[in-house]
Amino acid sequence: MAAKKKKKNKKNKQNLKFLRNILIGVVSMLVVAFIINIAPGYRRDKYADVTNLVITDENVTEHLKHIIYINEKGTIYLSKDDMSELIDKTIYYDESTNTIITTSDTCTASMKIGEKILNINGADIITLDTVIYLDDIMYIPISELESVYNISVKYIKDTDIVVIDNLNQGMITANLSENTKLKFRPRGFSKKVDELQEGEKVYAFYTTSKGWRLIRTEDGKIGYVKANTLTNEYIVRQDMEIKKEAKNIELNLQSNEIQQVYSDKILVKDLLTISNEGITIKEAMLEEKEENTKLWANLSNNGELSLDNYNQRLELINNIVSLAYKYNLDGININFTGNVDNLNRFVIELAPRLYEMGISTNIVINENIDQSNYTEIVDYIITSK
Repeated sequence: MAAKKKKKNKKNKQNLKFLRNILIGVVSMLVVAFIINIAPGYRRDKYADVTNLVITDENVTEHLKHIIYINEKGTIYLSKDDMSELIDKTIYYDESTNTIITTSDTCTASMKIGEKILNINGADIITLDTVIYLDDIMYIPISELESVYNISVKYIKDTDIVVIDNLNQGMITANLSENTKLKFRPRGFSKKVDELQEGEKVYAFYTTSKGWRLIRTEDGKIGYVKANTLTNEYIVRQDMEIKKEAKNIELNLQSNEIQQVYSDKILVKDLLTISNEGITIKEAMLEEKEENTKLWANLSNNGELSLDNYNQRLELINNIVSLAYKYNLDGININFTGNVDNLNRFVIELAPRLYEMGISTNIVINENIDQSNYTEIVDYIITSK
């Protein structure tokens, strides 16, 4: 009987030891999770010895595929891969002309590799530097493209941080009302990023539900302070209107009747025909517009059309822009049939030029055109009745 009881006690001790080990393991995992969630400094330390990149209110260094390069003149370079990931997802290298093409809402710009000339919306600008290769990786001089993207690019040597400010985005400055700690996360137990002094100027962004405010210091550090430690808030600039996703409409493209599109009356005309020889316009179709009526010109292709070469696309785009201005057009309907290579590139490069002039770029959908490729590029996606 005693032996049986002894065996039972031993088994109970083993069970308790097993449960204790499980509990220790669970507690350890919770502690690790707490440290990662509350004070995650391990990822930041990984980039302590490289140039950091801050875009407005976020340190995006961990997303960089390649290092930032700054030459002896102070020109700041990002790799083409990083430009595509973080700045301009439609950036394009045209092999036939050895040219990089970049676009924003209102600009189409190009830079030929080896030449210190930046062409913005058809006008040439002399630059200090050009596209280069480092270890077989293409690098773009982002600081030469400030006017293209409407951004400000600066390097802060003391903290080894490059700051890119989107000037289309609103900005607020403030001063600290007391000495405070800049936190990595909006929590009291989070890791300290820096010590900030009373009166120090900062750039202030959103406030969390628990009263923490995301800020950026003048030397480029990003973190959180309690919202009540900020004073003298001043709006430097307001958010600018951004281009919205394309609207879907139906139009009868076989007639010249006035169509109703939202609050505007739209007069659709078959005015422009494009081919490898250039653009022709049916001037006889033009007439005086009625009040509160907009004129959209159909741009159709004549036979097979090659858009593979950037210089050819640029010449066609310049002609379209010139005709749109001359005849006071309000929109261009791209109504192409058949298989047209690089139509998407053509539209990407055309749309900013027209948008800058207040002219809508519209794509007519058919069996050869994938609507999803154009929703973030054009103003209207047209389904023909």
